[in-house]
Amino acid sequence: MSPDNDKALCEAAPQLYADRGASAAETCMCWGFSFGDGWFPLLLDLSKALEAEISKEPMAERVFCRASQVKEKFGTLRFYMTCSTPEMERLIDEAEMVSAKTCEHCGAPGKLRHGGWVLTLCDKCDKARK
Repeated sequence: MSPDNDKALCEAAPQLYADRGASAAETCMCWGFSFGDGWFPLLLDLSKALEAEISKEPMAERVFCRASQVKEKFGTLRFYMTCSTPEMERLIDEAEMVSAKTCEHCGAPGKLRHGGWVLTLCDKCDKARK
């Protein structure tokens, strides 16, 4: 993901991504977001929704609800948190399902593509990859 989009996510959800600058000994968020910019709108919407859910928690509990790793695995979004509620898990599950139909490079409708590494790509990005 581009540095500008990385920054935009952290600014849109400061509680969720509070550990973004922490060390590898503390969190996997130190490596950032390991996929293309096509999922940025999806992740921005998810991040804002999770941030709103975190804000509903008691002040003393909010510090525990943080993203611990956000990545692509087997062609879809994987979003892990240090602590979450059932509603947060529902939002994450929904976003992960949408990622399986969204090109991670450009954001167009896509599908899972095999060929060494499994990715979700549109026809155009898949053709460019080959």
